[in-house]
Amino acid sequence: MTDWHPGMDITAGRLLDDLPGDWEDVTFNSWTQGALTYAPLRIQRHGRRARLNGHAQPGGTFTGSQTAFTVPAGLAPAYQHYFDAPRITSGTPTLLGVAIATTGVVTVFSTASIGTTDRYDFTRIEWPLD
Repeated sequence: MTDWHPGMDITAGRLLDDLPGDWEDVTFNSWTQGALTYAPLRIQRHGRRARLNGHAQPGGTFTGSQTAFTVPAGLAPAYQHYFDAPRITSGTPTLLGVAIATTGVVTVFSTASIGTTDRYDFTRIEWPLD
């Protein structure tokens, strides 16, 4: 969002920069759209930030790291960022490590085995675009 302060020129571009953009799909790699009725995974530009919303699940069981999905090039961060995503299915609560690279590739990490019935919520993950 624009950091407004006294004396700034108000232009259409600056005003539009403060409006949220359309929701866009991510490109799934090893993961798939979540099978719950909860929100599907998508991404949105909001000012100078990008944010994820929704859930996804692995396409196969894994331990370690895996490329889950890729965000559109224009919404990739300028620097790599690290987050966590909570599991939203039953069982012991766990967090999944999430790294978003400058290429838009989203890699997930876990020391425990993650199965195809595990769903993770990426809703509160957002990053600056500059």
